[in-house]
Amino acid sequence: MARSPRWAWWAAVVGPLLVGVAGAALALQAFAKTTVDAGPFQIQVEADFGRSVTDISLPPLGRVRADTHGAPLHLRASLREVDVEQLQEGLRRGIDSVAAEVERNTLDAAGRFAAWVVLVGIAGAAALGLLAFRNRWLLVLRATVSGLAAVLLSVGFTALGFDAAAFQAPSYTGSLRLVPQLFGPVEGAIERVGYFREELRRVVAGAARAYAAIESNPLGRGDEIRVLHISDIHLSTLGYDFAQELARSFDVDLVMDTGDTTSFGAPDEEFILSEIPAFGLPYVWVRGNHDSAAFQEALDRVEGTVVLDGDTEEVEGFTVYGLGHPYFNEERGTPVGDEDVVELVAGAADQVLADVTALPEPPDLVLVHDDRMAAEIAGLVPLVLSGHFHEARDEVPDGTVFLRVGTTGGAGPTGFTAEGDVPFSAEVLYFQPDEEGRMDLVAWDVVTQFPETGSLQITRHLASDVGLSPSPSVLTPTSPSPS
Repeated sequence: MARSPRWAWWAAVVGPLLVGVAGAALALQAFAKTTVDAGPFQIQVEADFGRSVTDISLPPLGRVRADTHGAPLHLRASLREVDVEQLQEGLRRGIDSVAAEVERNTLDAAGRFAAWVVLVGIAGAAALGLLAFRNRWLLVLRATVSGLAAVLLSVGFTALGFDAAAFQAPSYTGSLRLVPQLFGPVEGAIERVGYFREELRRVVAGAARAYAAIESNPLGRGDEIRVLHISDIHLSTLGYDFAQELARSFDVDLVMDTGDTTSFGAPDEEFILSEIPAFGLPYVWVRGNHDSAAFQEALDRVEGTVVLDGDTEEVEGFTVYGLGHPYFNEERGTPVGDEDVVELVAGAADQVLADVTALPEPPDLVLVHDDRMAAEIAGLVPLVLSGHFHEARDEVPDGTVFLRVGTTGGAGPTGFTAEGDVPFSAEVLYFQPDEEGRMDLVAWDVVTQFPETGSLQITRHLASDVGLSPSPSVLTPTSPSPS
């Protein structure tokens, strides 16, 4: 039977067009990428057919996205490596010189990358054309030309219409999403040196400071077990967003939460429990002074959670002991000097001592909301995690490392706003098992996001340094104001 005219037209024209575009799309997805050395940074650049946006990924800080062009080409730039020595040298010269070098190297590589994208598209279209049409050379040629046209038009219109000023209204994911002010106002910068240079300077400056802090203190082996320590969420959904992004970006193995997840002890506050499954990780929790017994029971029913209240559990290779706070108040603020509270905390300290000394071996971790509850076990356990005071602090009495994290929720009482200039704060702890299988703390990163100024800070501490000389790293609050 002879083919109908419609089928013949489809086979001769539409078929090669679809095959060519599909071949180009598959090739771009697989091969349209290159690595650019831009100043102290090594950046992987990628392009494929898709949404008309540009993504800049700065792990673990997050990602910035802007609608920079109209052509159906998705551009991505991801920071892969940092040359710490070159970065530090650049920072000594000034951040503007680093930004200028990054801009120059990136723009120099843009033309070569555009040509590579076109070549990859042609090759993909031709390859799929040969696979689909074999020796029917006219159809193979049509498929190749179709793929070439699709890629060439996409690249050309992207280059001609690329609008760097679109980053004035970007979208943020990751910890960057919490404070779009991270890059600050730009109107004055546009008048002074042009938007692109100033925005690049801000991106480079934020990444440079964060990566310089992390990379200047490498851990070495790279097989560490990672624990995210959070506390004092106080109903802040933004705080949980911050914590979840850190868990993903730092690839942690489990989460330790030292309490005050709620603020007022009301039943309606249980809505915040819906945030916990999003971690997809074991979640260990102790009760804070703002968490009710009913809330503790509700949290204990969430899949994947481990609630400790005078208990010891094995979690992901860790032996963990925890005790909930002995005092419960429904109002904001706890009177630190209140005799009843002091007496309850002292009683809890006695219980912690009795429970820990009754164990056959010391636990790897002790979790309490208020570190005064663990005062009696200094020298008996390797590590105590706590929160409560909304101030970061580390100290090593009698060889026991006490890590107090700030407020992961920014002390927000409503769950939607930050209170004053209190930063979002969390810790990422790194452990390595010893020959006997016990977990040794080797380092921890303190990650802080300031809502008022928009700055984000990551500071690395090595356990060996703190153990040898703990006093310089202690951040003692001048006037603790727990809640």
